[in-house]
Amino acid sequence: MTESIVISNSVFIILGAELLFSLALPIAAIIIWKKKTDASLSPFLMGAAAFFVFAMVLEQIIHFLVLGLNSAVSDFILSRPWLYAVYGGLMAGLMEETARFLVFKTMMRRNIGRENAVTYGLGHGGIECFIILGMSMISNLLLAAMFNSMGAEAFIAQYSPGQTEAVTAVIADINAVGPGTAALACFERACSLALQVELSVLVFAAVRLNKFWLYPVSILLHMGIDFFAALYQTGTLTALWAVEVMLGAYVVALFFAVRRVYKKLPPEAPTKMLDHFGRVVKG
Repeated sequence: MTESIVISNSVFIILGAELLFSLALPIAAIIIWKKKTDASLSPFLMGAAAFFVFAMVLEQIIHFLVLGLNSAVSDFILSRPWLYAVYGGLMAGLMEETARFLVFKTMMRRNIGRENAVTYGLGHGGIECFIILGMSMISNLLLAAMFNSMGAEAFIAQYSPGQTEAVTAVIADINAVGPGTAALACFERACSLALQVELSVLVFAAVRLNKFWLYPVSILLHMGIDFFAALYQTGTLTALWAVEVMLGAYVVALFFAVRRVYKKLPPEAPTKMLDHFGRVVKG
């Protein structure tokens, strides 16, 4: 790198647009849904909290114990991309779908209407959208601003020789951001938000309709899409656009199946129609 290298203003604009998208998408979605259904906002907040606790805290603890201790188990998994993808997808599915199941069984046991499943999903997927896309863009914007302010040589000089290559790669990735990569990132987050809503409906039905089998099905469905994302992260799959097209097709196909389940759920039900576990009592 040389002092003449700077990150262009267009990159800052694109990063800022992605950050704005990560906030605008879930906010717009919940505003529209609230206006359409007059749904309570408490499931939205519960969904956001559940994702943070189960995916960002508990799941990360498990990853550290399994992958972060340089054990024979971690070496075995990390040296096999397909096994790593299975592990990553399974853990994401298990933790997030269990979060839904427990919240629907406990804190939301009196939220009987099917609208609440969608509201929860918007919260669960909305906070994920901001954490994964929005927080990344904040980090990239700060790094880019520091890089331009300090100059390439002074910026790199902050880091040890062992860190230089990684930092240089990060700056190169930031500087390579364009409208195409940004559009793919936003498309991915929109699809992921839709998927979180769909999976929330399935787990909600598992609890409300006493169809427990939908809970493990949701885990497997979640695992399925995260499996391919993990393969891309490991470099086994190299075409990002193909992964995103696969995600979009997955979400659309699942929509038609979930819509049938959604219609079977009651839109409203008085408290007296619920049993102790929050399940609908027939008759």
